[in-house]
Amino acid sequence: MRVLSVAVLMLAFGAPQAMAQAPTVRYFNGVYGLLGDIETDAFLKETRQGNKVVSAELDVCHAPSPGSRLRDRFVVTLKPQGNRLVGSGQTQESKRPVTVDLKRSATGNSYSFEGTVKLGDRILTASSEDLADMSAKEFEEQTAVEETIVENPAEFREVTPGTLGFRVSRTALADFLKALRTENVKVQGYSIAPSCEALRRSTVDVQVDLDPERAAELISKAKTLPGVVQAGWTGGGLDLARAIRIPAGAFRDSAGKLDRKTLGDAIAAAVAKAFSAQPGPVEWDDVTGELAVTVSRPDNTVPGLDLTETIGVSFVISGEKPGAKDTLVIRIGQAESEIGDDGPGPRLTIASNQGGEESPEPAGSDKLHNALAREMKGEVWDAEKEGWAN
Repeated sequence: MRVLSVAVLMLAFGAPQAMAQAPTVRYFNGVYGLLGDIETDAFLKETRQGNKVVSAELDVCHAPSPGSRLRDRFVVTLKPQGNRLVGSGQTQESKRPVTVDLKRSATGNSYSFEGTVKLGDRILTASSEDLADMSAKEFEEQTAVEETIVENPAEFREVTPGTLGFRVSRTALADFLKALRTENVKVQGYSIAPSCEALRRSTVDVQVDLDPERAAELISKAKTLPGVVQAGWTGGGLDLARAIRIPAGAFRDSAGKLDRKTLGDAIAAAVAKAFSAQPGPVEWDDVTGELAVTVSRPDNTVPGLDLTETIGVSFVISGEKPGAKDTLVIRIGQAESEIGDDGPGPRLTIASNQGGEESPEPAGSDKLHNALAREMKGEVWDAEKEGWAN
């Protein structure tokens, strides 16, 4: 008697269904309307056997109440019951009980979920329609988080010299922020508020602004603190759109420290010449290291009234890359101006508010970086060539 092979038997009698079709995983991203008018960031993961759902998982990050800046989250395993998906759990932060009951329906490649979500003592109507599913790879590509913290940038181009990012475990966040109290930095409030990304990753990306001259030292110190996963530079400050590069020799002392007085006076004189104005106050921000220069010139809005236009320009100054001492990059911020009556009294009080509209920069601002480079014997940033040019 001949022994039939497994392949022949499978062809003759049909393979078991479990062998014929392996389970597949599909995702629904951006599932809206699950908590009524409460803002959510949600996705649903389904495991299917053919067209049949065998299990599902719902991940919902949400505001605790409409308009709240806080965030909470729940992840609930759902079991199929006919055409419904049901399950229960609790929220991650407030530990409130959650019960989910959703009717699932499909029309072609379009899916809908309707039902209720009981969140604490509230029963919310859930309704999300016209959703398309996607593969695990598509979901990963769509939800990938771009890395924004660079520990050792070759140059300050994609990142800015006075803006740092610290990835900190959520359990260590409070102690980390307490440690920053003595570091003379400006913490961006939005970066410490709980976000859906932070709740899912269990880490928070804290962003701070500080004097670029102190940045490297703070990064080294932060890496020794408990709960700090990553520390480095990030974007957020002034870019290179209007920047010049100058030799640093005349503006650093023998120890390599920035000579603020000499540099500030030189920039103020160049700004005054560029605007055909008189130099005014020169101020350095001890927290961010920003330089603020003020100049003034006669204003001819109303001839004969002898008004004055006061122009303020901010600058961020740093080495070209971490640790560089031979050159300085001067990034030019927005130029702002206001008209005032500085003559003998009585004087007009002139409001600078333009009904919420952004005021145009004062005349001559578009030529400021070229004029500054010329006066300080530097180079300008060429955005098209992505390099420095005379």
